[in-house]
Amino acid sequence: MRSLSVLQLAPFDTTRVLVTSPFLRPSVLGAIRLVIACYTLVTLVFSVARGIKDAALFFPLFTHLTYSGLCVYFFAAGLQTAVYARHREKGYPLQGSAKPWRFLYLALLSTITVFPFLVTTMFWALVYNSSTFASGSSGLSAISEGLLSAVFALFEILLTDTPASAWLLLPFGILLLLLYIGLGFIVFATQGSYTVAQNTHPLQLALNILTIVLIECAVFAIVHWIVALRQRVVARFVRAEVKATPWETEGLIPLR
Repeated sequence: MRSLSVLQLAPFDTTRVLVTSPFLRPSVLGAIRLVIACYTLVTLVFSVARGIKDAALFFPLFTHLTYSGLCVYFFAAGLQTAVYARHREKGYPLQGSAKPWRFLYLALLSTITVFPFLVTTMFWALVYNSSTFASGSSGLSAISEGLLSAVFALFEILLTDTPASAWLLLPFGILLLLLYIGLGFIVFATQGSYTVAQNTHPLQLALNILTIVLIECAVFAIVHWIVALRQRVVARFVRAEVKATPWETEGLIPLR
């Protein structure tokens, strides 16, 4: 979608791509998003309850922060989609909200389609060990936060009309990652243990930060191109027989 790909906030989402899917009706899409939101919320509550003794270290973990972002996004997206499914002519609430809320929504979307893949990669490459599935509860948390987070992101990338995030939002994601690294040093200073801050050699720290930034840029670009490819495939094969409508000019015709 051209307007959102260049971060145009007004008029906002005139083609309703944020609340539609080429394969699902808005009502079904909204229901799925809300189910995912409820699942992620239950998982977060369960994780907090299970590790209540280490509650101070819960949210500083990138895995939990990313999963919390997924939870917030799917609740917001699910509610917007549900409203649109019921009152299509009137659009959905976010379209009538202030520009800062629209920006925050798009910024959140740009993170939940990128960060889960960073989490999955880091979790199974660095965190996974013999104790990961030592118990049913730890195994469930590992699967939910270390694997399903990427599946939920793929759902938004491949099965909805969600547009490619604007390149202007890439610095926003990088900034969040840098803030997370800074948070690591705060936790390390107050709690005495935190992975990202345990090696404080200046050169190693610089290399770690550079690596994180490069990975973020690479994943963001890959997701951007995958979404662009999905839009072309959908426009050519899925909606090729749909009668021309105002949406057709951008190759994005919501399934009714």
